[in-house]
Amino acid sequence: METNQTQEPSDYFKTGMEIFIAVVALVIALAAWRGSLAARAAGFEDYYALTATLKDVDTKTANTALAYQHYSVFTTYAANKTLAAALQEDYAKTTDADEKAWLALQMAQADKLAGASRSLFPARFINRQGEYDLKREIAEEYADAQRRADLDAETHLTRSSNLDLKTFGMAQMAILLSIALLNLTLASVLHPARWRVRWTGFLLGIFCLAISIVGMILTELG
Repeated sequence: METNQTQEPSDYFKTGMEIFIAVVALVIALAAWRGSLAARAAGFEDYYALTATLKDVDTKTANTALAYQHYSVFTTYAANKTLAAALQEDYAKTTDADEKAWLALQMAQADKLAGASRSLFPARFINRQGEYDLKREIAEEYADAQRRADLDAETHLTRSSNLDLKTFGMAQMAILLSIALLNLTLASVLHPARWRVRWTGFLLGIFCLAISIVGMILTELG
């Protein structure tokens, strides 16, 4: 006795769609992962920018205060040196012994005060005119601070902005991939008799997938 068994014909199209759906799902996961990493890195860059800004303000404030302190000491030093020079001229002109003694005492005190002040400020900032270069000290001290600490908030803000764009780009690609997934899923569930609609969904899905992959690569390359 023969038994007739009717087998449903293999739908290779549907099998192919299942493979492409799995590929799209994997690419969506990849886009989400890269987007989340970029978002996290952008958050760190924002934090670094904030700390760099605070350090920059503190550094400028401290350097400026120290420079003005040095300038104040230099002013005292210059005043005593000028006084000592003036007393020296008077000493050379006078012939009175008592006045000479008094002038010598005053010169000694002025020289002593100038000597005490001399070690309290950096002499390299005295220019050829004998004036204290306040701006140069502030600039050099800030440059030294930049080599020791991260004070460049602008660089971190630029990196954060680029990472935000990367996150946004990956989100756009994930949306496009979702459209690809929808088209491939619809193509896979339609009856083979509706082959035109099936192939249209397939082609749209593949097109969205290809555009998304290219977009992800360009976004990664920045």
